[in-house]
Amino acid sequence: MSNPLPSPTPRASYRQTLVALLGLLLGLSIFIGVQRLITPRYTWVTPLDEWIPFIAQSWWLYVLFFPFVLLAATYASAEAFRAFKNATGMAFAIALLCFWLFPEHLPRPDLGNLDNAFLHQRLSRMWQLDLASNGCPSLHVAVTCLACRALWSHPGKWLIGITGLLICLSTLTLKQHTLLDVAGGLLLALVCALATQRQGTHARVPA
Repeated sequence: MSNPLPSPTPRASYRQTLVALLGLLLGLSIFIGVQRLITPRYTWVTPLDEWIPFIAQSWWLYVLFFPFVLLAATYASAEAFRAFKNATGMAFAIALLCFWLFPEHLPRPDLGNLDNAFLHQRLSRMWQLDLASNGCPSLHVAVTCLACRALWSHPGKWLIGITGLLICLSTLTLKQHTLLDVAGGLLLALVCALATQRQGTHARVPA
């Protein structure tokens, strides 16, 4: 019996990295601009949200989102990256429409009792830039899920999945999103992934 062929080493595409970086910067600029154009009217905090503790240290997981997305772009195949790019663009457009039609206010905790000076500074600056709105659906969750999908065919997919899960959970423990926001982000990712499913399928040549 012949030995199975080893899995090919994923090849990095820094062109895809650059495209993703520019997309992130453009998306953040539009996201922040929309926040300043709307007046939040809805609050979707449930008793379960109030039960979830605020954990300032989860900031480290929350900001891991950015290198995680760039990693997905760098090591995804050309087909998977095309699907990731198109699904993310679709998710962003749908989310902006939801932010505009159903502007949400996200109650944030008081940082006065936070002893860690570094995290206090990081969170204060982040919340000055990222206002307490544009919550549902969570783009942080949706794009993280789409990044996991782009990397799922690579070795170490369970590590990728766990990392993605922790990033999504950090949106709750950092009080950036509510459970409804996270559920909306998951649904949004699913819809956009299904809409671009054929683009991420590798064509196989019959033997």
